[in-house]
Amino acid sequence: MDTGRDGSSLKRVPVAAWDTHHHIFEPDRFPFAEGRHFTPSRASFEQLKSFEESIGVEHVCIAHGFSYGADCTSLLYYLERFAGHARGICVLDLDTVTNELLDQYHTAGVRSIRLDFFRHNAIDSVDVQARLMKQTAERLVQWGKPGWSIQIQQPHLDFWPRLSEVIRQSPIPVVVDHFALVPASSYRLNDDTANIQSDSFLSVDERLGLDALCQSLSGEWLVRRLVHANPRRVLWGSDWPHTQRHKDRIGKSATSEESFLQIDNKAWIESLSRWMSEEEWRLMWVENPATLYDYPIQK
Repeated sequence: MDTGRDGSSLKRVPVAAWDTHHHIFEPDRFPFAEGRHFTPSRASFEQLKSFEESIGVEHVCIAHGFSYGADCTSLLYYLERFAGHARGICVLDLDTVTNELLDQYHTAGVRSIRLDFFRHNAIDSVDVQARLMKQTAERLVQWGKPGWSIQIQQPHLDFWPRLSEVIRQSPIPVVVDHFALVPASSYRLNDDTANIQSDSFLSVDERLGLDALCQSLSGEWLVRRLVHANPRRVLWGSDWPHTQRHKDRIGKSATSEESFLQIDNKAWIESLSRWMSEEEWRLMWVENPATLYDYPIQK
């Protein structure tokens, strides 16, 4: 146990911990794709390794940046550099992907697919989101290798009753980024509308054991609700280097380089430490990600 800034007891990040969601942006080595919806600043492989070492993380799961489109050349390159201590989350073009390419990704350590709702104009369409989720799951089942999942991010809490049915029928797990974008302030006393909107996602987790990434500065009530629903379906992802919020890009040029948000990651980890039991803590950091991403668990 360590001592927090306020004198409270804190849990250490355990041995064999995972950061399950982060990015690497080196446009000088791998140019960004045409038609991208934003242009991030440079965030190098070396900077990522330094960051992970500073918080005590041993294993990483690299999320392929949407700014690179469906060309995962950079993802394969970085997976090789992590020399067996990593998994990857790719982006695919379902219209052209071959079984041979999926085989190559699997051998390299890729175990999940990010659905690019931006490219498919699906952010504000629950019908398109549902169709993409079904098609992706069907494609993976057709291919035949186990251990893969789907990863989504969408901002509409009112979509979850429909999406829950899609997930209920999905033959593969679904990971939901950024606490499903449920705002920490959304659960308020005597505000039935706000509470119903929040519960539309949280009830999905209780019924289905939906995977959720703990990677935004949300409140204790939300963390506890997710962990209580199913402690074996919660992961930790830093979202390093902390790209801007999508709503803050409205009206801005997609090709103008944007800076990163300044997040106190160690303070966030300290807060999580206070809100979780020892068993929940180890599950989130070690066992859950190793299980989801098909990696031997270190005892």
